[in-house]
Amino acid sequence: MKFSMAIVSIIVLVVGAGVLLVLSEDTTAPNVASISNFDECKKAGYPIMESYPEQCATPDGRTFINESQVTPGSEEPVGGGANTSEPIVTNGCTVAGCSGQLCVSAEEADNAVSTCEYRAEYACYKEASCEPQTNGTCGWTQTTELKACLNNPPALDPSSQPVF
Repeated sequence: MKFSMAIVSIIVLVVGAGVLLVLSEDTTAPNVASISNFDECKKAGYPIMESYPEQCATPDGRTFINESQVTPGSEEPVGGGANTSEPIVTNGCTVAGCSGQLCVSAEEADNAVSTCEYRAEYACYKEASCEPQTNGTCGWTQTTELKACLNNPPALDPSSQPVF
């Protein structure tokens, strides 16, 4: 008798938990596929990257840029987000990374990961050549100018650079 009472109690608890779970599901959350801009992504509660401009990432791999932080005529972040242009590929190499500090093969560009920070030496890469090196891999060509710039990078202008 005690055994059958215990089984009935367990069944009632399991059914009750299932009913509570069904009733507590949030039916107001948007479908991931229906998200089409930064505001919708943020409202859905997806992570906001610490970058400038801010970017929101959906679980299906799309990213959306906070267009209110993009000033007209400015360059968009480097990389392959949903709202960025395709990277320029030269001799199979392309610039990648959140701050444009990586030089990788075109095949690696979509999977290149970097922190979204800006360091003074990253300005040196704006004039540098991202191309195949003597060992066959993509990299920054170490010219005298690039080496000098990296050894003594230009000072960051706080009024023009975002603080992360």
